[in-house]
Amino acid sequence: MKKDNFLLEFIKSAPFRILLIIAILVTLGVIFASRKEKKVRMKEDVLYIQPKPKE
Repeated sequence: MKKDNFLLEFIKSAPFRILLIIAILVTLGVIFASRKEKKVRMKEDVLYIQPKPKE
């Protein structure tokens, strides 16, 4: 089997296509999750208590 034929058959194979689809979906999920984080920022309520001054 020639090297060119092996690569062509490998790309045509079902497991390679499934792996490629899963990789694309994961990449899109990461991209959309990072875009959403920029739009929605949660405000944190911070309670600050001043220390008592030393006399």
